[in-house]
Amino acid sequence: MRLLFSICSLLFLGVGFDLQADVPLRPPTETVASAADSVLTVYPAQEKQIIKGLGFEIQCDSIGSGNHGLPEEPLGVPHDLVPSERQRLANEMLKGFRYCRLAGGLYWRGLDSEKKYLQPRWPEQLAELRDLLNAAGVEGVSFEYWSPAPFWKSNQSYTGLRPNDPRNRLRCFAPGFADDPVYHGNTNRFLSDFAQAVVADIQTLKSAGIKTKMFGLQNEPDVNHVIYSTCEYPDSSSYVRAYATVAAAVRLLDTNILLFADTENYFPKKIGPMMGRPEIAALVDAYAVHIVGSSSDTPRKVHADITAKLPPRPWFQNEYEYLTGGATPDRCLNTVQHIMNSFQLAENPTWFWIHALKPVGNAEASGYSLGFWKSRLDTNQPPSAEPFRRWPSGPEFTQLPESLKKLEMVSAKLPAEGRPAIAYNFLLNQPVTVFLLADSRTANNLPAVWEKTEMTAAWPGGTDIIYQRKFSAGKIEIPAPGGGAVAHSVFVEPTDAATFKPEIGMNLPIQIRSQALALEQIARAVEPGHWIFNNYNWHAVGSFARHLPWNSVAVAAEEKVYQANARVLAFRRPDGKLTIAVSNRNPSEHGFHIDTGLTNAMFQGFRYTPDEAGQNCAGVEIGRLSGGTISPKLAGLSWEFWEQQ
Repeated sequence: MRLLFSICSLLFLGVGFDLQADVPLRPPTETVASAADSVLTVYPAQEKQIIKGLGFEIQCDSIGSGNHGLPEEPLGVPHDLVPSERQRLANEMLKGFRYCRLAGGLYWRGLDSEKKYLQPRWPEQLAELRDLLNAAGVEGVSFEYWSPAPFWKSNQSYTGLRPNDPRNRLRCFAPGFADDPVYHGNTNRFLSDFAQAVVADIQTLKSAGIKTKMFGLQNEPDVNHVIYSTCEYPDSSSYVRAYATVAAAVRLLDTNILLFADTENYFPKKIGPMMGRPEIAALVDAYAVHIVGSSSDTPRKVHADITAKLPPRPWFQNEYEYLTGGATPDRCLNTVQHIMNSFQLAENPTWFWIHALKPVGNAEASGYSLGFWKSRLDTNQPPSAEPFRRWPSGPEFTQLPESLKKLEMVSAKLPAEGRPAIAYNFLLNQPVTVFLLADSRTANNLPAVWEKTEMTAAWPGGTDIIYQRKFSAGKIEIPAPGGGAVAHSVFVEPTDAATFKPEIGMNLPIQIRSQALALEQIARAVEPGHWIFNNYNWHAVGSFARHLPWNSVAVAAEEKVYQANARVLAFRRPDGKLTIAVSNRNPSEHGFHIDTGLTNAMFQGFRYTPDEAGQNCAGVEIGRLSGGTISPKLAGLSWEFWEQQ
């Protein structure tokens, strides 16, 4: 059964505010709407870069809610969808995308008996992915490791075994390599063998019918933690030494695979210092960086930095999402303009959104996904968040002050057996008073800034002492309890309930009760093995998947005055016809006066808003404009494509 269900009407999708890793989406210069119309001149004959097409990432295996843990259950797409929904995913969402980002060691993490090579974690895993990509017409994968197979790592694990694990690295870059029982300190032999294992992984994909079109050595090589697959490269020299050996082997395998480095934040810090060495530069076809959830103005700033400091190469970002909070109308327009500026101002050849689909119950799903799916394995539904529970899916309170029941609740999930309860954080857009429930066994361990109240709470197996503390807007830090106590739960009293907007912090297994209730509402409306769109993200990205064909060519566009909330993207489609995309992130109407560079041309318009994208995300037809100058007027929070006929 096809389910036509929009999540944008649900309350939890309005709980985000413009805070992404403590960086506002709108710089100060963007916050005031411009009164002046935009005046633009397009030069169709002045070609810029080829826009190869868009990319997406696929969660083809499981990850825990809040990005915590690697569950054994095969919770991935397309495996977890019924056959008809796999086909619908290919036809209704993925058609138009060129690349699929494949996370080696994370979403493709099955192993051979020696743990040297990646394999399907269930027999059909790669065949299912191949069939989905073929049905959608996706050209191939951008294959990149979150972690190589455990044999190649000092800790023999996909993840760190403790925070900042010094052995969560390739064996040759970890302490004690001189005593390695296999390689005895011989780094060159190790890297040569490792490179051949990478080649074998790419050949495994090829044997399954999956083309590798791009390759990256390591996602975020500066990251090292215990919650999902990572592999730290401690410095530039270690990364480059490994990259040079592996990239050379991949190039020998297939000269058509684009080699990129190195996906650090805002600048390629690992590969950059070594780009003056010709033998290294020859193996770098493109730079890739992460500017996750950043302001739409960021691509031009990153472009200026890379262009000024590094040898010329195309660059692109290959992971865009919102790490904290959910999809919102303003974020929708920010994503639209991020894509436009990436192609028009930063001259990127491609642009990647992170996840096609995320599990409907995952805390990070709204900010990460183009859609949600409900697992066929969800036969035993977790306990509802409607009753107040001490922790998610945990026991109900037997005693809880009535005053707290009127407030928002934030609580942390139980850790894996044997692990201590966590500290956590969340984000708020206004000053608040936080009431903290501390397990009475360790309540006195709280910092002195927390003020003890007369209130208490109780639940089967324990009691809580309740403390309070005032916080300013921003990040709210909740400490770990220590000992064998369960994590603290909190209730939040806002200063203005009408505008109160909490957001989950990055990569944390915590639950905001109102959002959990909204997710339950979605889950009830979705059948197991089915999926729905996440409209605010999908409309932004899907509009370009529909109107930006592969191998279009960006053309020059000159703005009389740069306006950060009113953007333009001009390109020629492969048939030679011109498309001009314009956006208005202002709250009120904004006009454009565009010299198209063509005489007597006819343009058909297609309009989008965060809530309306027409049938099959093709846009709403809004008539035609003709002549050498066209002057569309855009409503607030909207964007349009004007296509030469």
